[in-house]
Parts: sequence; C-alpha cells; structure tokens
Amino acid sequence: MNFLPRLLGLGLLSVLVSLLAMACESTKPSSGEFGSPTRMKGEVIAKPESRQIVHLTDSTTEYKTPRSELAKAFIRQFHDGTVVDKIQVRKAPVGPKDPVSYYLIGMGLRNGMFRAMALPLTAGGDNAYYLRPSAERYTLTSVGCTTCFFNFENGRIVGTSCSESAGGTHCDLKVEANNELFANTP
Repeated sequence: MNFLPRLLGLGLLSVLVSLLAMACESTKPSSGEFGSPTRMKGEVIAKPESRQIVHLTDSTTEYKTPRSELAKAFIRQFHDGTVVDKIQVRKAPVGPKDPVSYYLIGMGLRNGMFRAMALPLTAGGDNAYYLRPSAERYTLTSVGCTTCFFNFENGRIVGTSCSESAGGTHCDLKVEANNELFANTP
C-alpha cells in the first residue's frame, strides 16, 4: 500500500516537470514569422508597433496619418496646454555620404510662447516613413523668442537658435528617450 502513494507522487511530479518544460520551450525566442530582416545601409525596417506617418516622393509628401490627428496627438504629448497648429515633415541636413533622415515636427503656442516638438522618423522602404514609440523626443520652449529653430548636424538635432538676438531671449531644448504620441490611440 505504501508503494501506491509514491507511484502517484512520482506520476504527478513527472507531469509537472513535463508541463514546466513545455512552458519554458514556448518562451524561447524565435526568428519570427518573416525570418530575419536584411538591413540596408541608411534604412531601418519599421517595427509593427510603429505608425506610418508619410509617404515621400521627389515632388510630394503624402500624409498617411492626417495632420489633424497628428496635431491632436502632439497636444496630448505636450500635456501642458500647448496648442499645436502646424505640422510638418522636415528633411534634416546631412553630409554627402550620410543617410537621409526626416523629422515629424509639431509647432504651436503655450501662454503666447512658441513651442515645438520634433520626432525622428524611421524609413520603412518604398519611401514610407514611420514613427516608433521608442523614437526620442526633442522639445523646444521659447523664452522671449517669437520663433525657435532646431539646429541640425549630420542629420541629428544638436541644439536650438532663437529668431531674435535681443538680450535675455533664448530657446530651451529638452530631449527625452521616447514618445507616447499614439500610445492611447488605435
């Protein structure tokens, strides 16, 4: 009789070990349904959580996400009363051998002061550009300036400049590691 409880205990133990082994196997990383992407110089493959913003050609910029929706998303991202009324996609100046880079920029006012936010876009092939949630966020706040500008170097934002040169006027730049432009939207 003592043999039967031990046998049942060993049977249950082997079932639990088998289930645990199968659970561990399901968490093993896979190469994905589409295999490993081949990366090309100057082009980054967009991830599924990215959102297509524009399709660019030599002569047109076709917004795949409407500008009105982008303006609302920028207002939510600022989350401080800034009213965004201008949206643009800007090609960043780069060196002759550097890959082309584009930024999505939202501009507006908060309490009469100029504000702007720039987010780098990721090339997805076929001239489509995407916004990744992990894309850094560059925010400008003016202090006495009518307009602030992003300063670029080799396709990256490196600083700001003020439209006026009067004493005490300047533009503050804040850089954050990610964005939530479309975090709560479908």
